[in-house]
Amino acid sequence: MDRAVFVAAVAYAAAAGYGAQVDLREDVPGEPLGIRAPGRVGTHLLIGWGASTSAPWPMPVATVALSLRPRPGVRTGTAWMALGAATLAGQLVEPVTWGRRPSSPALRRSVVLNLLSSAALLLAGRRTVLAAR
Repeated sequence: MDRAVFVAAVAYAAAAGYGAQVDLREDVPGEPLGIRAPGRVGTHLLIGWGASTSAPWPMPVATVALSLRPRPGVRTGTAWMALGAATLAGQLVEPVTWGRRPSSPALRRSVVLNLLSSAALLLAGRRTVLAAR
């Protein structure tokens, strides 16, 4: 197990968990590119849609599971890069990221944590791919 990758994966999962808690508490649905799914935030989180500052739960679960591999290779590193990039892109297309929705300090903190942890995961994946080659 690569300790740096494990830390990045746990940080990513923690940021997603914190984001889910804030999104649920403040009832802030995900609206990527202005598209809002019907239903409540709790339902969105449960079915794996995610919310405004939380990645869909399968993504952090997969990230942590992959980080437990004894020797991650190019495929694993590529998966981390893809998950980090997808989460960065997902956060950047959310209106709450750009202040187009009302937000609290907790919500702004969640956006920042999500962006930072996603970037850390992407960089850890890149490092893994380069080391495996």
